[in-house]
Parts: sequence; C-alpha cells; structure tokens
Amino acid sequence: MKHKRCQTMNKIVIIDEEKCIACVACVKLCPKNILYIEEKTGKCKVSDETKCDRLRGCEKVCPANALKII
Repeated sequence: MKHKRCQTMNKIVIIDEEKCIACVACVKLCPKNILYIEEKTGKCKVSDETKCDRLRGCEKVCPANALKII
C-alpha cells in the first residue's frame, strides 16, 4: 500500500483500493454503516470515518486484507 504520511496522518480507516475486490463483506458487517462500494470505481469507500467504532470487524472479514483501522 503506497501512502504518503500526510495522506494518512488523520485517517482512521485505510482502504487499499488495489487489494479491494468489492465483496461487500465489510459493508454488511459495519454497524455504523460508514462503508460502501462506490459505483464509479467498484471499490470500498468510507462515508464518515469519524463514526468508526474501531473494533476492527471489517479488517477481520475482508478476504483481501484491503482494510486497516489505525
């Protein structure tokens, strides 16, 4: 995953779009409903990461290991 420090400094949810296979496992699991599959890119996106509960359930269910909660 290639990220510059300034891009990730204030992030909570990091999604590696190159790894994301849009399986929707994380979307279905997220109790805060902040994850979605963007129609244009077909990749997982975060609507409001400040609402993330940081329980890492999405990380655990992602078969592609595309999500990271920091």
